[in-house]
Amino acid sequence: MENKKIEFIYWFACYNLDSPSVRYRAKYPLDFFKKYKSVESYFIVPSYSLTGIILFLKSYFSALLLRRKNSLIVIQRVQSNFIYANLLKLLVRIRNRDTIYDLDDADYLEVNPKTIYYFAKHCEKISAGSKQIETYLRRFNSRIIHTTSPIKDLEIVKTAKNAHFTVGWIGGFGGDHRDSLIELVFPALKELTFHFKFIIIGILKLEDIEYIRNYFRDNSNIEIELPIEINWNDEVDLQKRISHFDIGIATLTNSEMQLSKSGIKAKQYMNNGVPVLSTNFPENNTVVVDGVNGYFCNTITDFKERLNQFNEMTDVEYMLFSKNARQSIIHFDHNKYFTAFEKLKNAS
Repeated sequence: MENKKIEFIYWFACYNLDSPSVRYRAKYPLDFFKKYKSVESYFIVPSYSLTGIILFLKSYFSALLLRRKNSLIVIQRVQSNFIYANLLKLLVRIRNRDTIYDLDDADYLEVNPKTIYYFAKHCEKISAGSKQIETYLRRFNSRIIHTTSPIKDLEIVKTAKNAHFTVGWIGGFGGDHRDSLIELVFPALKELTFHFKFIIIGILKLEDIEYIRNYFRDNSNIEIELPIEINWNDEVDLQKRISHFDIGIATLTNSEMQLSKSGIKAKQYMNNGVPVLSTNFPENNTVVVDGVNGYFCNTITDFKERLNQFNEMTDVEYMLFSKNARQSIIHFDHNKYFTAFEKLKNAS
């Protein structure tokens, strides 16, 4: 049977653009699909505004009554039991063909999973953001594939190692992310004797800022930078900030929630040509190649030794790692993501 091309996507997200999942797995890819693949779409986020309700109804009844030819209906991370979710439940039962439930976090561990399980069972197919999620949801639906989260390529690429060595981290500073930094990375940084800058992007709480400054107050060799005025929807600004890192830190812990993550941090760093120091857990170890575009570090000593190594590298040695990091994007760019959805559409 000849594969059918995707011509249109109805994308119903769980939240607005403040959610990284909605930005990186929906909005940015849909923009790319339109520009480079000639695939149009309706992109819907739940909203109580009049404009938002009208757009939802227009998209919903188009999918329900006048569905576009060769289209996909994607339900992304919807997990509530309110009217938005219930209408989408009805939609996937009536127009089941080429319906996809997209999930890139183990939300079933943190909320009542009833709605998640409903979409996993009743959507025709599942797009899982990690192998761990794929394994977990396969019990509900065998038509499931791993669709690694892509990064928007703005061609903002690191061109040289900083004269003042810079270690960087980006993300939501809380929960297991915070704990893994405090457990593995912070002690390693305190043991370094050379002068360097440490940038953490994602601090929101004043008590966290105070904690970090107090933690490193005796380390005069460390310049701490904690930017708080961050516009997470300004992808250009975010990527420019990342490109100033010499090393990006991507730590995950050995918990079901963290093992189900889509490895977005490591991908963000490498997209801008920044080598990665990462714990050796999925999904990081699907994109980080030890000794090529970064290193795996699972102890305080590992992080200390690799940070010293990168600081002492010549510019030529460092830029080889940087080049390798940048070339890794073929494994998580928008072309790769589009191919995954083509595969989903044509899966039998």
